Amino acid sequence: MSDGLISDTVVFDFTGQDLDSMVASCETDELMPFVRSLVPAAGSILEAGAGSGRWVRALTSLGYAATGIELSAADVERFRAAWPDIPYDHGNVEAMPYADGAFDALLSLGVIEHLFQGPEKAIAEMRRVLKPDGVMFLTVPHGNLSFRLEQVKDAIFYRLYGSNRVRRLMGRPPVSYPVAVERQRMEAIRRGRRPGVAVKYRFDPRSGVGFYEYRYDTAQIRHLIERGGFRIEAFHLLNAPDRLYQIFGTLVARYDGSSQPRLNVLGRLLVRLLPAGWIGHMALLIARPAQA
Repeated sequence: MSDGLISDTVVFDFTGQDLDSMVASCETDELMPFVRSLVPAAGSILEAGAGSGRWVRALTSLGYAATGIELSAADVERFRAAWPDIPYDHGNVEAMPYADGAFDALLSLGVIEHLFQGPEKAIAEMRRVLKPDGVMFLTVPHGNLSFRLEQVKDAIFYRLYGSNRVRRLMGRPPVSYPVAVERQRMEAIRRGRRPGVAVKYRFDPRSGVGFYEYRYDTAQIRHLIERGGFRIEAFHLLNAPDRLYQIFGTLVARYDGSSQPRLNVLGRLLVRLLPAGWIGHMALLIARPAQA
């Protein structure tokens, strides 16, 4: 779309991160107690947009019949090489190769916000492959108060990152993209983006600033899930350390890329003092197919 300036789907490559460490981090993840309490033992679970496959592997080790589907061929190949007996399919969450009502549960963790055209097709597919009494665990980054601060920080830093004068002072190579192309892409994003939904951008020294993800607020994501044929049972805000790290970096935490950032004294103080509604990074929706 947009003459190739914008990708419809932001695809990630986790192959540079330690897979075993990422799998181990699932056990202490804030999501795990919800999954273990709501999915029947040995139940069938699909992770839609499974990335590295860490949850697929972790849930398989707990006795669940887990399957993953992922758009990144590199991540799929690495997972299959490590665990060839676990189903891990290369495919798109907007058109999944599974029968209607095939799964007891479905996870989609930080996926639908990266779909530039919007999540409606993906949500419809998730409902289709779930059993009528199945349960979905879906997370998206939350567009709350702290995101406004993050947007200000990003605007400043991306302007600096795109300045070759600043990059020389930092000892970094100059940018390698035509500024005119970056401006065309930004204009295409402004024309094509979903109205009323906040956007998180990212910077790449090879291509400049571009679309990264949407940040839905509570009302927006609830509306999307309910309009997609689900009945929401619970809503939680999780992963405050991630949001604090995105804003303040090493001032509040250390991050190894495999698990949640490890907060220092200042970070832990901020978590205790600030409401989750301000700093919760991921909105978790637990939902079941609505009955006609």
